[in-house]
Amino acid sequence: MKKKFLLFVFLILIISISSKVYATVNKTFINSNGVELTDKEYKFINDFYGENYFMNMTQEDYEWIADLDINNRQVEINAYHDVSNLSLNNILTKGPSYETNSKKISIARSCDTTKCTVITNLTWLTNPTIRSYDVIGARFNGTSLYTNNITTKVSSSSGTTYFSNNRYLSNGFGTSVKLPTGATNIIVNQKFYTNIGGNIYASYQHATSNISLPDSYYYTISPGGLGGVFNFYGNASGIYDGMGGVNI
Repeated sequence: MKKKFLLFVFLILIISISSKVYATVNKTFINSNGVELTDKEYKFINDFYGENYFMNMTQEDYEWIADLDINNRQVEINAYHDVSNLSLNNILTKGPSYETNSKKISIARSCDTTKCTVITNLTWLTNPTIRSYDVIGARFNGTSLYTNNITTKVSSSSGTTYFSNNRYLSNGFGTSVKLPTGATNIIVNQKFYTNIGGNIYASYQHATSNISLPDSYYYTISPGGLGGVFNFYGNASGIYDGMGGVNI
């Protein structure tokens, strides 16, 4: 009886040690904020956000991408870097993002059996002069929102602010965001959920002159719109910069 008990304790210790070793092996990258990433997660961060993003990544940033379930799902990216030769298990990557001298936009999507998680990222490469109401959103072809739960945040040297100035239309949506005054390193992130299938066209339009929040809603969603999404009219006509969009 005593030998059986000792054998049982030994087996429990072996399982416990093995679990800890697996966790240590599985988490292969850690930054100064204590954020740990697997190899797949680390490659995704570099491909989607850029090589410098991980160094300052916080736990809140990690939770933002958690819905993509990168370790277990196929993640489709339309991202800046040319990763056509990159080999990642269960991760499909393709295409460059749209980039200008001042900013770049990328989009990623992963799906489970009922819905797709979509993340759009806009990174400012310079510091914008005009800090008014920009618009970020998407147009749908062959799909639609799974829920109206759209989360949009603007991160910068002055912190993180969430925006819910959403305008819903039958074929897409837009969100107006106010760029922080005097801040640097501005990143705009948007996350939403769609039904499985179809194509998603994402766009970020920067206001080149000051515009009010109500006037920033003056748009329809159209393939012929700016970035393939926003067709501005009225007081918003001629205000936005016409940056190209991405699709997935």
